[in-house]
Amino acid sequence: MISAWSTPVGWTGTRDEIAAMYGGSKYGGMETPTATPNVLLFSDPKVGRENGYEFDGWSAAGDIFSYTGMDQVGPQKMHKGNRALRDHKLNGKAVRLFGVSGKAPSGSGLTRIYLGEFEIDDEIPFSIEDAPGADDVMRTVFVFHLHPVGEVLRRDEDVSSVSAPLTDSGSATEVPLENHMVEEFQRPAVEAGTGVKREQDLVNAFQELLLGRGRVLNRFKVYPKGSTMPLFTDIHDQTEGILYEAKADATRNSIRIGLGQLLDYRRYVGDRPCRLLLPAKPNDDLLELLGDHDIDVVWRADNGRAFHLYVKGQTAAF
Repeated sequence: MISAWSTPVGWTGTRDEIAAMYGGSKYGGMETPTATPNVLLFSDPKVGRENGYEFDGWSAAGDIFSYTGMDQVGPQKMHKGNRALRDHKLNGKAVRLFGVSGKAPSGSGLTRIYLGEFEIDDEIPFSIEDAPGADDVMRTVFVFHLHPVGEVLRRDEDVSSVSAPLTDSGSATEVPLENHMVEEFQRPAVEAGTGVKREQDLVNAFQELLLGRGRVLNRFKVYPKGSTMPLFTDIHDQTEGILYEAKADATRNSIRIGLGQLLDYRRYVGDRPCRLLLPAKPNDDLLELLGDHDIDVVWRADNGRAFHLYVKGQTAAF
C-alpha cells in the first residue's frame, strides 16, 4: 500500500519493500514514483569504484553528500531522474537517500538503509565531471551536491575519497610527489598501461636528475572551478618555481594534450614557467606551437640520463 513518508532514519529493508511503500521500480538508482512526492536515490559507492570513479558520498566535512547521475553510456543528459533531482524543490518533491546495508535475506540483491532526507545545493547544484562509462569510454557525468534536511545517518563507508568543499573559484595546493597520478583517458586500456609506464619512467629519471642538483620537488593538487575532482600535476621544481608536465611520447596528439594540460593548470598555479617533458625531440612545428604559448620543452637524449632544454628557439644541454 502506497503511503505518506513514515520511514525513520536508519530503517533497513529491501527494494521490494521500498517500492511497495512509496512506488517506483525495484532496480534503478534514481526513482521518481508518481504515487508519492519523492525522488528516491540509491547510493552504492562500491559500484562507483568498480566503474572507475569515486564521487559518491559525504564530503570530508560531512556537510555535503555527492551523488552521480543516471545514464551509464555516453555523456549524461539532464533528463528523467537527473532533471527530477535538479528540479525537486521547484516540483515540491523530497529527496530520500538510501545506502547499502548488506545482502538481502533471500540472498539476491541488497538490503537498503535509509540515510535521510536531502536537498540540492542552491548555489552549485551539480558539477560536470569526467568518468568512464559502462563501455570504458570517458564521458561527462553530473555529480549532484546534496545538503541534509533534519536528521540524517552518517557512516564511514559513505564518505567519498575525492569529494572536496564546493568552490566557484578553483584552487591549487602544493602537495608531496607520493601517489603520483597520471591521466590516461585517450588511449585504449592495453596501450594505456604501456604509456603510463613509459611516462612514469621518464618522470622518475628527470626527478632523479633534479634531486641530484639539490632541487626541492613537489606537485600541485588542483581543483578546477566548479569541480570536486582534483587534478595532479607531474613535477613542480619548488626551488626554481617551474612546472613540468610529462608525456610518454613526442607525437602531435600527446603534445597537444600536454599543452592543454599546462594551459589549464596555469590558470590556477599562478604565473610561473611551464615546461613539457618528453622522451624525444618533437618536430620543429610542434616546438613552435609550444613556444607560441610560452611553453618550454625538455627532452631526454637517446633514452639516457642526459636531457636537452629548448627555450625561445634555442637548444642547450639541461
